[in-house]
Amino acid sequence: MKSNPSKHYDEMGDAYIRKNETSIHNAYYNNPAIKSLSSEVDGRKVLEVGCGGGILTEWLISEGANVIAFDISEKMVEHTKKRVGSKADVRVADLSKPLDFIESDLIDIIIASLVLHYIYNWLPVFEEFRRILNKNGEIVISVHHPHADWKWFNRPNYFKKELYEDTWNIEGKSFTIKFYHRTLANMYAIFRKFGFYVDVLLEPFPVKEAKEIDPKSYEHLLTNPQFLFLRLKKLKNNEEPI
Repeated sequence: MKSNPSKHYDEMGDAYIRKNETSIHNAYYNNPAIKSLSSEVDGRKVLEVGCGGGILTEWLISEGANVIAFDISEKMVEHTKKRVGSKADVRVADLSKPLDFIESDLIDIIIASLVLHYIYNWLPVFEEFRRILNKNGEIVISVHHPHADWKWFNRPNYFKKELYEDTWNIEGKSFTIKFYHRTLANMYAIFRKFGFYVDVLLEPFPVKEAKEIDPKSYEHLLTNPQFLFLRLKKLKNNEEPI
């Protein structure tokens, strides 16, 4: 048994896109935090990993970024292409495999929004990130908050890297989603192994407008973090992280 995001998101398809555009967790929590960490994108080469339905892709383009975007789900890529047309290079690709279509040292910013928790082995992923990022490159990440998931799913061992299973109810249908839990220490060890340090770590609140959309979820997120947000930068030669 393993995570299968292409299957998950192809099955959810249009229903997921509609939910994503208005849900508190995406539109009023995740996306504002991602934008706050990647605000200086004008004229820069940005790789969006796991572009979903293209909401962030469209924003990046509007801010002047030169965007390459991919997703493992053909359905999500189809939606992104409909949203942005030829304004970005959008394609189907698998993050767990080499990104051969991207030259070394080409990318200024990588955005990986709510995607890495579907990957069991981060080592080859960050090896590729190191290769394609230029020397001043940054990575902006959002992932499931490891402590929040461990608490919510009531697992006996926080330190065990293992598959969690959740059920999403969208437009009257239930969808099973599988993803991997890992500790914050494990994440940091991988970042350091490949020459990255954490420049910013956020555990934000949802934006205030969310209170009118979904009061119950809004109040929950004020006391219970759902996602973890990080901006990574490359260590220079002989540089020690702050």
